[in-house]
Amino acid sequence: MSISTSDTLGVIGASLRQGTAEDQRAREDSIREVRKLMLSLENEDNTLERVCFQLWEIAAIRIGIDLNIFEILQTATGPMKAEDVAKATNADPLLIERVLRILGAYGAIDEVDVNYWGANSISSTFAKRRNAACVKGVFDCMSPAWLVAPALLKENGYNNPTSSTRTALAKAHGFHNGATVFQVLASNPSFLPAMSAAMSTVYKGRDHWMDVYPAQQRLIDGLRTGKEDTLMVDVGGGHGDQARKFRRRFLEAHGRFIVEDLPHGFPKEKPEGIEFLEHDIITAQPIHGARFYFLRDVAHDWSQEINTKILSHLRDAMAPGYSYLLINEWIFPPKGSTMTQASQDMNLMSINGGMERTEELHRQYIEAAGLEITGIWHAADRLSQSIIEAQVPSVVGSGP
Repeated sequence: MSISTSDTLGVIGASLRQGTAEDQRAREDSIREVRKLMLSLENEDNTLERVCFQLWEIAAIRIGIDLNIFEILQTATGPMKAEDVAKATNADPLLIERVLRILGAYGAIDEVDVNYWGANSISSTFAKRRNAACVKGVFDCMSPAWLVAPALLKENGYNNPTSSTRTALAKAHGFHNGATVFQVLASNPSFLPAMSAAMSTVYKGRDHWMDVYPAQQRLIDGLRTGKEDTLMVDVGGGHGDQARKFRRRFLEAHGRFIVEDLPHGFPKEKPEGIEFLEHDIITAQPIHGARFYFLRDVAHDWSQEINTKILSHLRDAMAPGYSYLLINEWIFPPKGSTMTQASQDMNLMSINGGMERTEELHRQYIEAAGLEITGIWHAADRLSQSIIEAQVPSVVGSGP
């Protein structure tokens, strides 16, 4: 008895351990191999059809979210007829039939029988409000920038973008003289909540940096215990999630936890034991001699030049031989970057002139700031971020 491709994939899917790092790595590997197989089966017409119409996948899902189709199918007792979905959404039956058809064609819902539609694992994803908000944020706020990016790159002579204001995002949303990403977000009341929801999904299913980096040996051992000593400065740390998680992981560790950011990034309710300090990261660092200064997804927002400036201020505040700088970012592998990494790189280029980096590009701005890389720790999978550790060298050169 022969085994079909769908049966084989079903066996692979059933073998994955749900909710574990091992599951995520195996899942990524399987998806990558299946994608290679799918692409190898395409002829020229198939490729053109896929590329030219693929924007309709997220557009159709965005329509389905607005109509509440995914929640309706998720809570139904069984497959629903198109006309019943139309009644539940209070929309035109013919329109609903067309929307269900394209959602089914992309696999976002199941076409159970003629004119009958049901939920599946994909639709259950978008039935969750956080995930639905993520789609809204990406489609409404970010994707217009992707459409503008090709023309803007051509207009700028195909030079690598580094401006944080003259971006495809600003142009797409009508800021013809340029605007920061925060100015664009503030221009529409729906943007910021949707983008916050999108950001909340970024790290799901990835290894946490404390599971990659030996924090006990590198940071806790040898920690100073003076009354005013600072353990962690989370630079650009927003709500303080990383400071809170580190404090929870090392409950007996002594020292202050300080989160630095602009006020709009701070939570309304401050977590216990965490100090919040208003600070512009491009200016001089006010906290000196901390055990470690932590930057998560900060460097990828800025150019090499600005990153060198940020790190130079941190270098001036660091205690030689004691303080560490930790940069928690993706590092592009020499070969085989994931679609997620490469797409996020182009997204950053479009929205704020930022970029994801290779190890060499990280090394350039770190060393230009007069710091020495003392270690790099990589996660086992391709989606989790790496940790770059740096210190003030024992003999500091002239530096920038």
